Amino acid sequence: MSPATLLHPPPTVDSVVPERDPAGFIPHVQALGRGATLRRDLTRAEACDALDRILGGSATEAQTGAFLIAQRVKGECAAEISGFADAVRQRWMEPVPHSVSPLLDLAVPYDGKERTAQLVPAVALTLAACGLPVMLHGDEQVPTKAGVTVGAVLDQLGVAIDLSPAEAGLRLEVDGVAYCSAARFMPAWHDLLPTRWEFGLRTVLNTIEKLVNPANADWQVTGFYHTKYIDHVRAAQTGGQASWIVQGEEGSVEMRSGRKTRIYGQSADESVVLDPAALGFAERVAVEPDPDPAAHAALNEQAVNDEDCPGRDQVALTTGVILSLFGRTADIPSGIEAARSALANGRASALLESMAN
Repeated sequence: MSPATLLHPPPTVDSVVPERDPAGFIPHVQALGRGATLRRDLTRAEACDALDRILGGSATEAQTGAFLIAQRVKGECAAEISGFADAVRQRWMEPVPHSVSPLLDLAVPYDGKERTAQLVPAVALTLAACGLPVMLHGDEQVPTKAGVTVGAVLDQLGVAIDLSPAEAGLRLEVDGVAYCSAARFMPAWHDLLPTRWEFGLRTVLNTIEKLVNPANADWQVTGFYHTKYIDHVRAAQTGGQASWIVQGEEGSVEMRSGRKTRIYGQSADESVVLDPAALGFAERVAVEPDPDPAAHAALNEQAVNDEDCPGRDQVALTTGVILSLFGRTADIPSGIEAARSALANGRASALLESMAN
């Protein structure tokens, strides 16, 4: 396998992170934490340096907490989001090597779902069955929801989730779908979880982990919820060729039948308001299983087996829209038809069976 290449590499980090340099981190806290009239946004380079120091252990735990809360109060700008992502992608991430192209980075909240079904595994399997390979990534017990995650559902389905980046790359080559845990491809990030739990609040890290794109995929779809952050995030996405944001259930990518979903491209004129009713999904269906990964896994298995279940329409709708966004089908109805075909002819279920063995 040849390593994946970064099509649009971020600026290089020039500084070497000292073993412990609290004084060097103070300016970053001061920039964010002064009063409303004096605080300012960090530049992209400053944001990169700040997170680089946090992940490298140069900043103290107190400084890390102060920085993340000050960032939360101020609100992140596009340059800061890009700079934070730069730090992870340059120094603190072991990329997933592969030669798959095109590849979709399906980036969903690491803290999972707590009210609605986690159907991303079934969506990924259906996309791959339609010829679009998918990279999945995540972590467990991420604040603030610590909900049902993609990894937990895959584990219940018998799919290996404790893979090294190299092993995940091999799975991409063989199956067209792979999952890699942050504990394996960016362990320093994973090690911040105890500190993050002490806040009781979401931080900018919840945004950044969806943008790390560990396989440097050509295409990216990320799930976000809050509209006011969309313009900041759309400028910071990391798909090598094209990226889209889906304002789906619980900030993920699943698109509910009977309810409109907003989808945003990388420029202001690339936006879609998905109206499922116009596509034949008039009934409003909320898939709300028990808060147990096994229950979510059962829904995913029923969907990929093309059983008549509440999740099947949602999987077909979400898959069909994503296929159309990247020109894999002529339009959304054609994408939905392709998704339904991949479910009905057994390609998606055969893929799950192969990955679970």
